[in-house]
Amino acid sequence: MGLITFAFGMGGPVASYAGLLHMTVHSLTKSAIFFAVGHAAQMAGTQIIDDIKGLLRQSPTIGWGLMLGTLAILGMPPFGVFTSEFMILTTAIKHYPWATPILLTALGVAFAAMFGMVQGMVFGKPTVRPLPHNPALLPVFAHLGLVLMLGVWIPPYLADWYRQAAKFIG
Repeated sequence: MGLITFAFGMGGPVASYAGLLHMTVHSLTKSAIFFAVGHAAQMAGTQIIDDIKGLLRQSPTIGWGLMLGTLAILGMPPFGVFTSEFMILTTAIKHYPWATPILLTALGVAFAAMFGMVQGMVFGKPTVRPLPHNPALLPVFAHLGLVLMLGVWIPPYLADWYRQAAKFIG
């Protein structure tokens, strides 16, 4: 949300377009992560992160869903979050170069903190048990598929809508 605020705070057509794109891909990615984490919490019987380990071994689909969602939300290419963050960053470099180091530092700290937490959940020694039912993971991978698509191709009708909305915003 801070990046979206940063983008709209910079103003201009590119930053506003990037802010709108970031709102879209961030919400899709976040919902995929929440869905995967819900299954992980069911597997562990708790919501305490330190008690959820080894998802990849016990349920590869939940483990990969959480890891891919984490990589997407952290702005790794080719996901759409990378595209929007890149647009925000390049706009900051061009119009507000003094803010660029602050933005990069904040992104680096967020990356390290989140990746450090999720790495143990996915790759650690298993503390979770398999679910007695097949988890419904279609929403996780459908949302991540959309986020991936928006990282490499934005449909023309959506790009036009973002442009029009960015002009309206300012």
